Amino acid sequence: MRLGKFFGVGVGPGDPELLTLKALRVLLAADHLFVASSSKNDYSRALEVIKPHLLEPKPIEKLSFPMTYDRKVLVQAWELNAKKVAEKLCQGKDVAFITLGDPSFYSTLIYLVREMKKLLPWVEIEIIPGVTAAQAAAARLKVALSEGESSVLFVSGIKGKEMIYHLGKEIDTLVLYKVYRQAANILRALKDIGRLEETKGISFCGLPQEKIYQDLSSTSRSKFPYLTLFIVGGRGLD
Repeated sequence: MRLGKFFGVGVGPGDPELLTLKALRVLLAADHLFVASSSKNDYSRALEVIKPHLLEPKPIEKLSFPMTYDRKVLVQAWELNAKKVAEKLCQGKDVAFITLGDPSFYSTLIYLVREMKKLLPWVEIEIIPGVTAAQAAAARLKVALSEGESSVLFVSGIKGKEMIYHLGKEIDTLVLYKVYRQAANILRALKDIGRLEETKGISFCGLPQEKIYQDLSSTSRSKFPYLTLFIVGGRGLD
């Protein structure tokens, strides 16, 4: 029997209108869809992005990815999810795994594909790029992330404070992902290196509950929603 083809599909940061035409074509043609969800609940924002575009019912299976730093728990989840995907591929079905933003950018797809390749080394894989949260945030904040010979650094909020102290004065533009738990430490570090006043933020970019923070130097809040991103530097476009 023919082995199915695996598609890793980026669906953008959350706005259904930012789904690319190629991503839509692949999703409509796939036999089976997989989507990541938290181990605490079965909600998937990526699934909410594509729902308005699905013209007819399609098999959709949620894969649980635990929110933990326990390496053993994570590996077990990756292995189990890879087996579920491999099973469908071995049935000759073309499958698509959908992920927010871009599949190569802080994505759960990275771990899934590594484990899947151990089970099916010869499987054909195609990655469909998506609009990243950084691109969408820059557009909403009207900020140019780079120009000329300027440098840009993308950093996970988990290590945000350390990277700010290490490289914060050397890089023209910093984009800090997933800042919600480390926001207070990140803002303090930015203040310490003198870059807090050139920092903007956005939560739920492009969604109805979107919140923009134009001046984080004057905010007293230390907690932000999970889908929050900070941009330090850049050049305003308005």
